[in-house]
Amino acid sequence: MFAEGNPEVLVVGAGPVGLLAALDLAKQGIIVEIVDSGVWACKHSYALALYPQTLSLLRELGVLDRVMGSAYAVRTLALCDRGGTRAKVRLGDPSDPLACLAVVRQDVIEDMFEHALREAGAAVHWRHDISALQPTPNHITATVDRLERESRGYVVAHNEWVVGRRWDIQVPFVIGADGYNSRVRRTLNIEYPEVAPAQYYAVFEFETDAKLGDEAHVVFGPGTSDVLWPLPGGLCRWSFQLTDYHDTVAEEMKDRLLRSGFGYFPTERAKDRTEGSPNKYPAVLDQSHLIDLIASRAPWFEASIGRIHWRTVVRFERRLAGSFGQNRMWLAGDAAHLAGPVAVQSMNIGFFEAHELATAVAGILHGQGTLADLDACGDRWHGEWRRLHGLEAHLEPTPETDPWVAEHAADLPACLPGFGAEAARLAAQLGLYAPPVLSKTAVP
Repeated sequence: MFAEGNPEVLVVGAGPVGLLAALDLAKQGIIVEIVDSGVWACKHSYALALYPQTLSLLRELGVLDRVMGSAYAVRTLALCDRGGTRAKVRLGDPSDPLACLAVVRQDVIEDMFEHALREAGAAVHWRHDISALQPTPNHITATVDRLERESRGYVVAHNEWVVGRRWDIQVPFVIGADGYNSRVRRTLNIEYPEVAPAQYYAVFEFETDAKLGDEAHVVFGPGTSDVLWPLPGGLCRWSFQLTDYHDTVAEEMKDRLLRSGFGYFPTERAKDRTEGSPNKYPAVLDQSHLIDLIASRAPWFEASIGRIHWRTVVRFERRLAGSFGQNRMWLAGDAAHLAGPVAVQSMNIGFFEAHELATAVAGILHGQGTLADLDACGDRWHGEWRRLHGLEAHLEPTPETDPWVAEHAADLPACLPGFGAEAARLAAQLGLYAPPVLSKTAVP
């Protein structure tokens, strides 16, 4: 049940970014409610990588230990081609336990946030949807639907989720962390155009005897950026970019909606194909194709390919919202941007967008800030995403830059695990200069 009285902030979406926003607000003494139309939290094994910057933020929120206990630490990013490693980026001082990419399952992250939220006196309202948002100068009226399972059918019974109860609440602020099809963004009529063509990746997680140590590998080829992650438990994950693979149905539907005046609608990502799934694997997910991809793009990977635990083809769109919000409704994470998979940027940077929004909103509610603070936040992160998407502030070679690195300078912003000053520090290890972002204020 919702807390008595109206909350001060409504967070829409209970993925990792929305959960962090809610926890941050609760720890600052703000009455927050978080809703998600999902039936329950994510329970799959897909592993994500948390930046060193993110780990410092989690420490600040008091939840770091719960993540690091289940994480695989990656301390070096090797940049490769089919001939092997050409350059390396070290993430920091090896003696610093947080100078690493922490590879951890998404359900571990979400369970950690939910546990911390309960300790802070808040909770996720699963099976709750926001069907309408009506902004006014001083608050937003949100229509909340509680979803219930209903059995239907006479000859063949089946269950459907229906609205069991509907009511309105008034809140001073709404944070939309509700993903690529964000209702909050659509309510604000913010456009969500593609900034580059969609990318398709074949992803394989499998058992291996590879000795990957504390290194992840990004492999550049003609028009491709592939990535190899070490995973806990003797597994690894290869993600191979597919340049000749297209989901024509998704592409045609997206273009048809745009031509018909419905605006920029992201398309659904391809559904998972897991071991034991009744769905037939497309040919690009055959083990023989995995072997061919490794042989052609990374022949230096000579380790065994054991049992494949998970495989899928994923369509990654690259989009950037026209703005990150206005007045009392703001966006964070996939609701504001979509990116390629190599550096797990959308989630990691979404955490900091959520943190900065939570800090600004709490300041306003405590009488120590104004709505202009939210405008500055939105402008700052929009400028940073223009850099990450290669729309401005491109990495520039210097006299110290290796020619191979210079050749791939345009690809590196999407591959380096950092943002702002940290991204510039990582690029400097490669002899690259990162110009300042052209926005009103700089990302710290």
